[in-house]
Amino acid sequence: MRPILPEKRYGGEPEIASILKKERDNRLVKRLNAVRLLFNGYTHEQVADISGVRRETIWDWVTKWNRGGKEALKSKHKGSVSQVTPNIMAEISEVIEIKREINGRTVTGRLIHGYLKKTTP
Repeated sequence: MRPILPEKRYGGEPEIASILKKERDNRLVKRLNAVRLLFNGYTHEQVADISGVRRETIWDWVTKWNRGGKEALKSKHKGSVSQVTPNIMAEISEVIEIKREINGRTVTGRLIHGYLKKTTP
């Protein structure tokens, strides 16, 4: 099967480079960089190795790029629903306030985790 190559319909390497300077979505940056590398002559295998993904994933990203450019490469996943209940959030806030008052200790995730582990069922 012959590899799918990115089309310049939605821009080429210079346009992607310009987008990358402003983009904050790390997933989108990774995908755009992969397309950019293909525009620069890298093979799908090389891009997959550089990106740390499978070659088939690169093909998928290129297909999406060819269908809709940057917008098609955006992740549809918006994250999961938080498991932190209002009660837990109140406890976390309480821990942060207490530790700010006691010897100026720096509050860390590990400290909060340990506190919640001891105090919640």
